[in-house]
Amino acid sequence: ESKEQRRRKVAKAILQEVRQAPPGRLLALIGQAVKWQTHMDLIPKNVKFDLFRGVAATLEEEKEEYPTVVSKAIKFGQKSHPECAIFSPDGQFLVSGSVDGFLEVWDHTTGAVRKDLEYQAQDNFMLHETAVLAVTFSRDSELLASGSQDGQIKVWKISSGQ
Repeated sequence: ESKEQRRRKVAKAILQEVRQAPPGRLLALIGQAVKWQTHMDLIPKNVKFDLFRGVAATLEEEKEEYPTVVSKAIKFGQKSHPECAIFSPDGQFLVSGSVDGFLEVWDHTTGAVRKDLEYQAQDNFMLHETAVLAVTFSRDSELLASGSQDGQIKVWKISSGQ
């Protein structure tokens, strides 16, 4: 008996044991689970629920107000200054792009570079050859796109700096 024949036998045996549920069935089960959680007051009634994030929207829309007090100031070197900065959609990261080409991830509560990111703890920063003029995050806050003065656009994984 050849290796290929043994593989086919194993595949056939597994196929007899595995059942595939139609995609509609999975959605129905998720819908029933959300209804049950709403009935048990685990999810507020009449509130939109995001299945992918596992959170309910807030009941009241928060009114946006301009900051009135400076919480922390971030200091840059004498030969550097920020050209752009952005908060990630999930509020976890504050990233600045500077005139010297560095992209740095900051802890906005302390005003210090985030050392919990291994690459920054080792002083390995995301870098362009020229000034960083634009930065933006993906919706899931995992990717960062940056554009520099020389026309380069780079996409980075925020968790690894690569």
